[in-house]
Amino acid sequence: MVGIAIIGCGGIARNRHIPALSMVPEARLAGFYNRTRARAEECASGFGGKVYESFEEVLSDPQVDAVVVCTAARSHCDYTVRALLAGKHVLCEKPMAVTAKDCEKMVEAAKKSGKKLMISHNQRRYEPHRKAKELLEKGEIGRLLTFRTFLGIKGPEYASVYGNNNAYFNKEESGRGVMSDVGSHRIDLMRWMTGAEYDRVFTYAPTLEKTKPDGSLIDVDDNSMSIVEMDNGVVGLIVNSWTSMGGEDRITRLFGTEGTITLYRQDHPVVVEYKDGTTAYYDFPENPDQSQTVLTDIDRLFVEAIEKDTEPFVTGEDGLAVIRLLDAMDESNKTGQWVKVKQ
Repeated sequence: MVGIAIIGCGGIARNRHIPALSMVPEARLAGFYNRTRARAEECASGFGGKVYESFEEVLSDPQVDAVVVCTAARSHCDYTVRALLAGKHVLCEKPMAVTAKDCEKMVEAAKKSGKKLMISHNQRRYEPHRKAKELLEKGEIGRLLTFRTFLGIKGPEYASVYGNNNAYFNKEESGRGVMSDVGSHRIDLMRWMTGAEYDRVFTYAPTLEKTKPDGSLIDVDDNSMSIVEMDNGVVGLIVNSWTSMGGEDRITRLFGTEGTITLYRQDHPVVVEYKDGTTAYYDFPENPDQSQTVLTDIDRLFVEAIEKDTEPFVTGEDGLAVIRLLDAMDESNKTGQWVKVKQ
């Protein structure tokens, strides 16, 4: 049995990790820590476990084997490094951190401590994405040439109890805007799906509509458009938005020499259109609307890696690769130039 403490009791913890962990027989929710104690108390009353007064109390508790870090991105490095060096395994929410330098500190702490570090890139576990990876690996559409992937939401203020005063709009806490919050999902997904590394990027990331409580525009991006080149020659377009107010905005299309794969088309979750004019359709037992919160087995896989002493499904190095591209995207947006991704 793995005792787990939740660090940060906001929407991500409440809607994803806590209910997911409550369904893992090998996991026990030891307790909750949040800077605002009342929110930790709400979680404890609903799911059991204790309320911690401080992060130090979490780290000193022998009943805690692991922590799930669900705080603002700027704090991920500090909480993760301290937990690892205190002998706790860590599942860290995406994005892994704000800079590649912070990610490197996290990876080094995991190596030094010998504890598991896993990053919660849960979209790898969506059935359509897993099917697409399988089809690509089989060569179903020949050699992959290009891809276009879109992911947009109405904005974090619609899910946050703090409205438009949420941490995502605060650069001091989030580091970046939608390119990091939403974009990190697709950056990791396309790297995993294609099996290739990012080589260079050209990004435009404006702030078009989101405002602070005083009515002024937020100081992070609310839309992001990036052209990427992979190290295997594949060229892709990654588009993310916090201003997608309705409709389907999570479609991915993969174009190969022998056909095209479309994910999350309105009629079927996976459609393969072949060069000869034929079409194949793939459906799954559950294909919820994009507005629904989807629980994946990321938390179960984290617990499994601890219990079986195996490599995490999404490693710290995987998370670092995402942030390296985000660093390059940030630089490209500022300079208006193509930027090489540091390896």
